[in-house]
Amino acid sequence: MTDVNATASRRELLLGAAAGTSLLLARPAIGAAPAAKIGRKSFPKGFRWGCATAAHQIEGNNSNSDLWFLENIKPTTFTERSGDACDSYHRYGEDIALLAKLGFNSYRFSIEWSRVEPSRGFFSNAALDYYKRVLATCRAHHIAPAVTFFHSSAPLWFAEAGGWTNPDSPALFARFCDRAARALGADMELAFTINEPQVNQVFRTIPGASAYFRKQDAAEMAMRDTAAKALDAPDFAAIGFPDFARTTPNLVAGHEQGFAAIKAVRGDLPIGVTLSVTDFQPGTEDSPYQEVRQTAYGEWIESIKRAGDFTGVQSYRMIRIPGKGKALPPMPPIPFVKPGDMVGNMSRPEAVANTLEYIHTATGKPVIMSENGLETENDAYRIWFIDRAIASLHAALEKGIPVLGYYHWSLLDNYEWNRGYKPKYGLVAVDRETFKRTPKKSAAHLGKIALANALA
Repeated sequence: MTDVNATASRRELLLGAAAGTSLLLARPAIGAAPAAKIGRKSFPKGFRWGCATAAHQIEGNNSNSDLWFLENIKPTTFTERSGDACDSYHRYGEDIALLAKLGFNSYRFSIEWSRVEPSRGFFSNAALDYYKRVLATCRAHHIAPAVTFFHSSAPLWFAEAGGWTNPDSPALFARFCDRAARALGADMELAFTINEPQVNQVFRTIPGASAYFRKQDAAEMAMRDTAAKALDAPDFAAIGFPDFARTTPNLVAGHEQGFAAIKAVRGDLPIGVTLSVTDFQPGTEDSPYQEVRQTAYGEWIESIKRAGDFTGVQSYRMIRIPGKGKALPPMPPIPFVKPGDMVGNMSRPEAVANTLEYIHTATGKPVIMSENGLETENDAYRIWFIDRAIASLHAALEKGIPVLGYYHWSLLDNYEWNRGYKPKYGLVAVDRETFKRTPKKSAAHLGKIALANALA
């Protein structure tokens, strides 16, 4: 999950299960393709059930990254340091084995750019060999790897050069994609270029939201100015940089050039970008929600049409956009959530079907629920949410939306960016001192659905 500003086979596997997906994704006019066969409760054969993670959030000691540097300066917007995180850099085998034991068949994880290219132009064979071992472990457990090339954290040298404000950033990212794909691409089943490149822009598209974010954005810029001065860098910028006019064109170009670089190495590998997709819905009869959607997603929808085999949809919230007209009936209440809990009442499972349908309709390409989950320490609430989110996804399939998989955020209770370790999204609890993994009841519950490939 990206929340930086407040906020992962054998040749036989690739030629077998993944080949069917590759052919589906490569088919022209995919929007007109017939829906995959499903039953009243069942999901398509080969449907991907997995969990998602990000390197910086679970590996630990990502000390050559831009975000590590920002966590350790003052002023900082980070409530605590990532530190050892979940120590998954050393315990990835345990995590992947646990995924398989629970019943999942895929794992979405990221390769850490700052480990692979620790200084500009130097690529670490040791780091690439490490990720080869992660991929091999997935294969050994019959887990299909779905790999993200960039999940928020970047090399410190990249941020010192201006990050995604730098006109050279798309080419620098594409060079990394080329090198990583040459070393690792043969063992991937799916690939994602950039994770949620527009996450920090989405909420700012809501009418009147700019005033709310003004103080927060000022704090972000003060932190980054401090980083630039400490490093004697002209323009330090990490992924949360709030000047979207400077970053968005380069992120769009980065996705498209990264897509081309990976395709040049493995043309049959299905590749997409993931989008943070809030389910903007009308709150009044004259709601401008369609305009809000266009502002939030329009540039990326056009980019996906040019470069994308599918889109990763990351759905967490529904927001009703008001206009000046008559208010629409209120949404039904959510159990476990108090009426005044604004964020809790936004976390609606119905958003799953809505966002999948919207992005597929807009792009004409298949979709994957690449992240969906719930921040809560109440596991009974998480189980309630999972059942309804999966039912919502099934409803999208029944409508003919080509949904290729579901990845829950997250496998582990991990480091949630600026908010530290307080938010609990994981199916598995992690002891901060011993790193012991303890699966929650929700892990077994979702794993049972995944193993059955059917609604509970």
